[in-house]
Amino acid sequence: MVSAVEYICTLLLVVTVSLRLDGAGGAPMRGGVGDGGGGSEGCQRSGTELRECVSTSIQQFVNYMSSGKISPRHTITPFDPLYLPNMTIFQERQVKAVYVNRYLVGLKNAFIQDVRMDVDKLEFNVTTLMPALEMLGLFSTESIQSHQVTENSILTFSIRNTIVEFVAKGTLYSMTDGSGTSSNKHLRLQFGINQMSIGSYVLSEHLDNVRHLGPDRGRSVAPAKFMRLIEKDLRMQLAKRLQYIANEALALTPFVKLFPI
Repeated sequence: MVSAVEYICTLLLVVTVSLRLDGAGGAPMRGGVGDGGGGSEGCQRSGTELRECVSTSIQQFVNYMSSGKISPRHTITPFDPLYLPNMTIFQERQVKAVYVNRYLVGLKNAFIQDVRMDVDKLEFNVTTLMPALEMLGLFSTESIQSHQVTENSILTFSIRNTIVEFVAKGTLYSMTDGSGTSSNKHLRLQFGINQMSIGSYVLSEHLDNVRHLGPDRGRSVAPAKFMRLIEKDLRMQLAKRLQYIANEALALTPFVKLFPI
C-alpha cells in the first residue's frame, strides 16, 4: 500500500523494546527511557521469557506511545498519524498527477503476532497485524507547462487486515555527552520488510478522477494498478519512517539497559 502509511504499523520492532510508559496511562513497561533505567529491569538476555518480554514491550510501545510521548521529559516523532511524503502517481509531457498531504492513521491498533530474535547477532524479526488503516490525502493534477491545477479532490483508502513481517539488523554505537566523553553503547536498527499482505481495501469514490487523465483525458489508471503503486509506496514508507522513529526511541536508553545480561 502506498502512502498514507507513513511508518504502518506493526511495526515498531524491537526497536524500543523497553521503554517505560511514564505518564502514558500507567501501563507497565519493562525498561527505562533516558534516565538510565530508573530501576526497571529491561529484558534479560539469558532469560527464559525473552521473546515474551520483547513482544510485550513492543506491543505496549505501539499502543501507548503513538503520540510520541515517551516520558515527561522525552518525546519522539509521533507515528499515529504517520505523515508521508508526497507521491507522484504519474507524469507525462503535459500532465502530472500527485498525491499530497498524505497521512496514515491506525498504526497504534496493530497487534504483535510473532517475535524472533538473536540478540547476540542483533537480528530481529517481528510480524504484525494491522486491522484497520486509513490513508488520507489530496489528489491533484496539474499542467506541466502552466502549472495550473486541473483537479483537486480528497482521496482516501481504507485498508483492512494488513500483515507485515519486519526484519531489522542492528549495530552498536557510542554516544558522547557534553564533555565529549563516550557513554554506553546504544542500539541502531536498519529496517526491512520481508513480506506484506493486505487483506482488503476500499478506495474513495474520487478514484474515477484518477482513471481518466492525460492531455485528452484518455490516460487510464485502473484501480488494481493504482493500488499496486500504493502498496509499493506503503512498503517503502513503513520501513523508512518506522526505522527513523524506532532509532529515535532507542537513542534514549543504553543497550545494556534494554537487554541486561
